[in-house]
Amino acid sequence: MLHFVERGRGPAIVFVHAFPMDHSMWETQINLFSERWRVVAPDVIGFGGSTPARPWTMEDMGRELLALFDHLKIDRCTLAGLSMGGYISLQFTAEHPERVERLILAHSRVRADNDAEKKARSDMIAAIRQGGVETLPERMLPRLLAANAPADVREKVRQKILSTDPQAAAFAVEAMRNRKDASGLPNRISCPALILAGDQDVILTVEDCCSVADSFPKGQLAVIPNAGHLSNVENPEAFNAAVLQFLEST
Repeated sequence: MLHFVERGRGPAIVFVHAFPMDHSMWETQINLFSERWRVVAPDVIGFGGSTPARPWTMEDMGRELLALFDHLKIDRCTLAGLSMGGYISLQFTAEHPERVERLILAHSRVRADNDAEKKARSDMIAAIRQGGVETLPERMLPRLLAANAPADVREKVRQKILSTDPQAAAFAVEAMRNRKDASGLPNRISCPALILAGDQDVILTVEDCCSVADSFPKGQLAVIPNAGHLSNVENPEAFNAAVLQFLEST
């Protein structure tokens, strides 16, 4: 069973975290949305309290998420995932549409990695296995965060990266590298879908996210200002406002 935190009462919202974070990246969202909703934030396999680390696939995480839903008696929810969490959330929604009332994908693409992206992930795996997670902040921070991200946010993310189990990090990068192309899934998803982009995201541009939104029958795009790839941490006020507007209008 995945480790998770749960707070609040009401309709369920499940937040799935990015790489290489854990459920705590959603702290601001948990604090706000638990005032009106039942908020659940699991740790992906190997991260946070979901130990020990082991190899996994997106399909494995889907099964783990389904078991968590059943354990918590969550019949339907709003499912939100950021980056890696978005890959997991999209796969789950396509496989279990009856369990998802709304889908939120932040900074997450639907296609598989291309050859260059797969090579970059393989290089990252090799770097982790050779030098541990100490190699990751220098590699990741300039791409994860906007250039003008506050120093305290930058340090918080850096410390979270350094606290990650190296095996868990390597297995997660493998899972992302090996994930199947999901370009055909959005057209099968009939629930409302909110796609969130950061106006300074260099990993997934606003144009990329616009294309993702267009691929859903009921997709809509919201752009978070002054944010890179971790908009919920970099600009939580704008992120939360966009999510709240979506929840109240769908």
